[in-house]
Formats: sequence, structure tokens, C-alpha cells
Amino acid sequence: MNFLACCGNAMHPWDQFEVESRWLPRSLRCLVVGENPGAATSEYFYACPASYGTDTVVIRMSLLRGLHQQGLILEATLGGFQDAGFLFDHAIRCPLSAKVVARERQNAMRYASRRVRDPVHLRIRLAHATVVWVMGHLASNAVANATGDFPKQRRQISKLPYPGPISRRSKFFVSEYFTWRNESAAPGICEAFAQFAREKFVFDVKGDVAQL
Repeated sequence: MNFLACCGNAMHPWDQFEVESRWLPRSLRCLVVGENPGAATSEYFYACPASYGTDTVVIRMSLLRGLHQQGLILEATLGGFQDAGFLFDHAIRCPLSAKVVARERQNAMRYASRRVRDPVHLRIRLAHATVVWVMGHLASNAVANATGDFPKQRRQISKLPYPGPISRRSKFFVSEYFTWRNESAAPGICEAFAQFAREKFVFDVKGDVAQL
């Protein structure tokens, strides 16, 4: 068996769970860029939980629940996420230890993370997505390296004016990455994103439900 040079794993979860063929929306309205899939033992975002009511994966649970509460997805499931035009990817597709991710996150605050130096997997969809939700410093570093439309400016994304766009006319919305540390803030962040998206007429909302 061949192992990936970037992380020593046999396969990235993106490929293992066949995201390219199973989860791409018909029309890419919003690309959400997170940090990384967690450790090798972590449950992946696109691994369907046994029960959405008891989902314990913070990023998936908080994002789906928050978008559903805001009427941007019909149901708080991966299918509802896809049907509304959302796609979730990571700045780093490799499973990595928390220690490695913490180090890279610190470097990313200075746009100096080596692991996101050339995020080729993001470029096409950054160009095609109507809006892009950039979650966290690692995602910010990766997106800035993948497109010239995201300036490399130092941002305190846990403080105002964030969560919000990087500039008035930008399609990039920036927030913290959802973890257990800020789980209680996730509904408010989703509300801020919903306002941003509606101001840009990304979603045709009828009866508080996103329509294709």
C-alpha cells in the first residue's frame, strides 16, 4: 500500500468518503472552508451520523443546525446541506494531531503555515462559489494563498467586525472555526452568515426555507 507523503495516511478522508462524486451540489452557492479533518481517529464531516439528533461532531452539528435554524437549508442533514448549494472542504485535507494543527494555526495567523502554502484543491471552487465562508486562521491562510481576492491582512477573527465579510463588497465571510470551545457562539455566527448571504441574494428564501 502506498502512503501519502503529506501526512503518511493511505488516503485523505475527502477521497475515502467520495465527496467529489457524492456531495458536490448542483450549483455551488457557498463553499465553507474549515481547518482540517481532525486526527486520524476523528469522524469526518461527510461521514453520515447514525442520528442527527445525537450528533457529537461539533463542526457538523453546529453548522447544520445553525443553517437550518436560519432557514438556509431545508433540513439539518448532509443532504439538506448539499441540496441548498453548500460544500464543505478543509484548508488541509490531511488528518493531523491536535499538536500539529495548533502549531500550524499559530503560523497561519502570520500567513506562514507551510501546510497551506499551495492549496491547489481550493482554487477552482473558490472561483466558482457565489460566496465563501472562511472558518479560522488556517482557512484564511489557505484561501489567501489560493486567490488574490483575499488580502493577507492580520485579523482578530474572534473580535468585531467578525464574524462578517472581509470588506463591504467581498464574497468572503470570515468567522472562527466551530469547536467545543466556541460551540455556544455557533448559532450567532450562523445568524451573521445568513444576514450576509441574504444581503447578497445568494439564497431565494421563501417561507424561511432556502429554495433552489
